Amino acid sequence: MKPTYYPIIRIVLTLLVGIFMIISPSSVLSYIAIIVGLLLLIPGIIQLLRYAIVRFQRNRRDRRNSIINFPILATLCAVIGIIIIVFRHEVVKIFSLVLASALLIAGIYEIIMIARSTNRNILGFYVLPALLTLLGVFILINPLDLLPNVMVIMFGVGAIIYCINEIVYLARIGK
Repeated sequence: MKPTYYPIIRIVLTLLVGIFMIISPSSVLSYIAIIVGLLLLIPGIIQLLRYAIVRFQRNRRDRRNSIINFPILATLCAVIGIIIIVFRHEVVKIFSLVLASALLIAGIYEIIMIARSTNRNILGFYVLPALLTLLGVFILINPLDLLPNVMVIMFGVGAIIYCINEIVYLARIGK
C-alpha cells in the first residue's frame, strides 16, 4: 500500500469513530474498554495455551533440556485484560482523560504543523486546531463535572473536527 493512503485511512477511521460516538454515546466507552480488554486477554490466553501444549506434550527429558520459560508477560496481559473487562467503568474514567489528552495533543500538533508550513498561512487555518485544543483543555479541567454522554459526544465532535482539518490540510498539500 502506498504511504499516501495512510492519511486517508486515518481520516476515514477517525470519522467513523466520531460518528459512532455521536450516534451511541452511552455505550461507546464501555465497548472500547471491552475491546481493549479483549485485545490483551486473547493473545495472553493463546500464549499460555501454546506454553501448556509445548510443556505437556514433551517427555520428561525434553522438558529439562527445553529453554522455554513460563510466559510471565502473557499471564500479565491475560490478567490485565480480565481486570479491564470486569472493571470497565473505572477504566472508562481513566480512558476519558486519555481521550481528552489525545484531543489536546492533536490540536497542538496541527497548530505546530500549520505554523511550520512553508506556504502562506491564513489565520482561518488555525481555527479548527484551536477548537480541538480548547476542547481537550476543557475536558481535562472538568472531567467529573460533565456527564459521560456529553463527554463522548464532545469527543465525537472533536474527532470530526480533526477529520475536517486533516482533509483541508491534505487538500492544501495536494495543490
